[in-house]
Amino acid sequence: MPTNERQLRFLAKAELEPAVQADVWQQAVEQAGNKIPSGRIVKDVVDKIRESPKVPNPYHIGEICLLLPKDNPELRGKAGYWGVVSHAGEYNCTLQTWDGDYTVKIEQMKSLKLLDEDCFFMQQLCARLRQLRQVASRDEAVDWLLQGLGKQAKPYLSSLQAKLLATVEREYKIEWRQQK
Repeated sequence: MPTNERQLRFLAKAELEPAVQADVWQQAVEQAGNKIPSGRIVKDVVDKIRESPKVPNPYHIGEICLLLPKDNPELRGKAGYWGVVSHAGEYNCTLQTWDGDYTVKIEQMKSLKLLDEDCFFMQQLCARLRQLRQVASRDEAVDWLLQGLGKQAKPYLSSLQAKLLATVEREYKIEWRQQK
């Protein structure tokens, strides 16, 4: 039996079937010489299982997910960012956020499990934030707003947030028309 959370952290994030999780644990114990395996050994076994028969990618294009930056230096400072899945590969996805596109392993994401209409709202919001970010001469206060909205993983804006965003868009002459 595991003795600490770290030994199971990667196994829990891998979203494997319970029977596969048990098999991963058994293989890790065997690799550790029938002793309690380290988190690194468990991670290595999970990676090997993913490379063999395919574990299906649970994410789909258009889904809204949070970034989980652990073990990825490219994602430092991005904890809590949400984004739109723009590409779903076998073991990774590309996530569009307000400040760029990030290709991450599927265990570095977490679905918000939103309804289709909520996903649509978040997709539109992401497009608006990205468009505003492209304004080269924007005030640094706009960056605060962008970052704040880029971390707010809710499928709505408060009336004040909506007014602030609309005001900033008007200031920079950005016309936003909702797509259908």
